[in-house]
Amino acid sequence: MGWFSKKKGEENKEIPKKLPELPKLPELPDFEEHNEPIHQLPSFPSNSFGDKFSRHTIKHAVTGKKDGEGFHDVDDLESEDIEDQGIQKPLKKPMTREFRPLGRSRIPEVFEEAARKVRKAEPVFIRIDKFEESLRIFENARKQISEIEKTLEEIKRVKEEEEGELESWENEIKKIKTQIENVDRDIFSKIE
Repeated sequence: MGWFSKKKGEENKEIPKKLPELPKLPELPDFEEHNEPIHQLPSFPSNSFGDKFSRHTIKHAVTGKKDGEGFHDVDDLESEDIEDQGIQKPLKKPMTREFRPLGRSRIPEVFEEAARKVRKAEPVFIRIDKFEESLRIFENARKQISEIEKTLEEIKRVKEEEEGELESWENEIKKIKTQIENVDRDIFSKIE
């Protein structure tokens, strides 16, 4: 049972030595040569309307849309007038279509966390002089914060001491008042 060996019936078959002739190609029509001079591109005004107008004209010339294809807007009507002035149309319709995204694609909720991680994992490049300057700023800020904290602690300590003194004065005043009331009750209450 030889899988790779020749079968006995195949030995008798002969391989044809000459290949059959290929059919002749049909004659293609000749393209007419255009001897028309190539016109310069039209100049457009340098404002937002001119920019839109020129973009649309170039897009229309590149895609080679025929009348009746796609949608028409106001810019189409104006660009057709310019095409009549001598812009050469392409000989064949291009085989590709223009891809127009419908807007910024939204990341599905399932992948939002992964997208955030990817954004966070990207390297950040900083100039060395900017980095050193930011380090100095941080050091100055740390020193100022520690000085402010020390000052606040001292102010709290002084405030507590003052409150203690005020409380002791209030207690002394209360003692003096009670003594005066006692004297007043003892001495002046008998006079009446």
